[in-house]
Amino acid sequence: MTDRERLRRQIGQLMVFGFEGLTVPDTMADLIRSHYVGNIIFFSRNVANREQVSDLTDVLQQLAREGGQELPLTISADQENGIVRRLPPDMPGLPGSMALGATGRPDNAFRSGVVTARLLKQVGINFNLAPVLDINNNPTNPVIGVRSYGDQGDWVAAYGINFMSGLQSEGVIALAKHFPGHGDTDVDSHRGLPVIAHGRSRLDLVELVPFVGAIAAGVDAIMTAHVVFPAVDPTRVAATLSRSVLTGLLRDELGFGGVLTTDCLEMDAISETVGVGPGAVAALKAGADMIMVSHRLDRQLQAIQAIEEAVLSGEIPESRIEEANARVGALKAKRLAVVPLTPDWASLQVEAKTLQIELSGQALTPLKWSGGLPQSPLSIAVLSDETTPVMVAAGRQGPNPWVKDAVSQACPAARVDLLNFPTALKAISSEDLLKKLAEYDLVVIGVNGDQNQPYLAFINTLFGEDIPQVTLLLRSPYDARLVGQAPNLLALYENTPWMVDAAIQSLFQGPALGRLPLEVSISFPRGYRAKKT
Repeated sequence: MTDRERLRRQIGQLMVFGFEGLTVPDTMADLIRSHYVGNIIFFSRNVANREQVSDLTDVLQQLAREGGQELPLTISADQENGIVRRLPPDMPGLPGSMALGATGRPDNAFRSGVVTARLLKQVGINFNLAPVLDINNNPTNPVIGVRSYGDQGDWVAAYGINFMSGLQSEGVIALAKHFPGHGDTDVDSHRGLPVIAHGRSRLDLVELVPFVGAIAAGVDAIMTAHVVFPAVDPTRVAATLSRSVLTGLLRDELGFGGVLTTDCLEMDAISETVGVGPGAVAALKAGADMIMVSHRLDRQLQAIQAIEEAVLSGEIPESRIEEANARVGALKAKRLAVVPLTPDWASLQVEAKTLQIELSGQALTPLKWSGGLPQSPLSIAVLSDETTPVMVAAGRQGPNPWVKDAVSQACPAARVDLLNFPTALKAISSEDLLKKLAEYDLVVIGVNGDQNQPYLAFINTLFGEDIPQVTLLLRSPYDARLVGQAPNLLALYENTPWMVDAAIQSLFQGPALGRLPLEVSISFPRGYRAKKT
């Protein structure tokens, strides 16, 4: 093997690439065979059903073997659960981070990690890009939000470490993200370059706390944040590209010896500033071990070429490539050298569905409860917001029928009508619509963000009417500030079928045992739960 060929193999083992489609395209097959790419990332675009994903991972691993790779590919996905999930829809889903925080029991995060790992192994995914250790202490954060366990460092650490430990106990690689912390931002790094201007003492007391705990607990890997931290690096480059952050802080000060991967370099914070190729070189020089380029083939090839040229020119020392390869190889040998036993699917389905129902009931949080709801309604109106807040990491979004479906299932004898807003207000006046709603036995109101002001204005008027009603906060508990006059108010933490089912069931006989895992307002403090009679 020539030195050039050896270098290509080494570079390939550091790359994390994704692709479009439900089968392996020829371009990705060539990257694995010819460029020895050793790590693949899945998104929703790669997922149709359990059998298809399992076949896809088998084909990818066979390509790696045919290309002479000695250790299996890491095949990763953002299976944070909740609103950010990549497993196919024919596999049971589980509540996400903030919902777990609302249960008040860190052991639930461990149980969730164990079952999540078993579900991932079922389809050949061996690397989970979770847990999220960002502390969501900024109500306007557009990228983290309910992906966080809460707004305090010790709390996030407890739940994140338990979820991590559950994954690793089943042989699935766990990753803590996004170092040094993406929680106190109001810019999404998919679309810009956020800055966290806090001083170092504040970072030590807040943002770094969960990462310090995860390192001490033996987390396999950490992902960088495309966020500027001037207190650590005054040159104001993103943490992903900063040697002061990745090597000085994370390696030297905090003592992390595991694999360090970048977040995707195609996010605007990198691709629209320094560019993907130069970003890949800078990230390796800063101390990253894995370089993630999730989408475009041209940018993936740019990254490979830029790294190879930087090594040949001496800009990146060969020792840096060897060091990164050693870490990646050690992690693969530790977690992937032995093919894990695939859990029995029938029993795993039952286990996951049982946990889903249990955790959902424990997470659902009543914030206001005056009761007055009929137990056997025969006519029900479901009010739905046609707009949804955009969170890039959550993938495909849009209006869904889950609330109406859950209501119909819980009340099979009832007539259930869906009213979408703002369309409903275009067909009838607010006054006439209020009169129409007064004819229903029950009105169920869904709230998801502040983008639909006509809808919010209408439902705040509705709160003053003597109409049996319940309001569901379908994602952020901070939305309680928008609907504080609602007579009955439930926080779901995520617009997922299982949490919606739990909410509708709770109107009649189901549990609602959660408590707020963060401070919403004076009226809704951390740890709050209204008494539900």
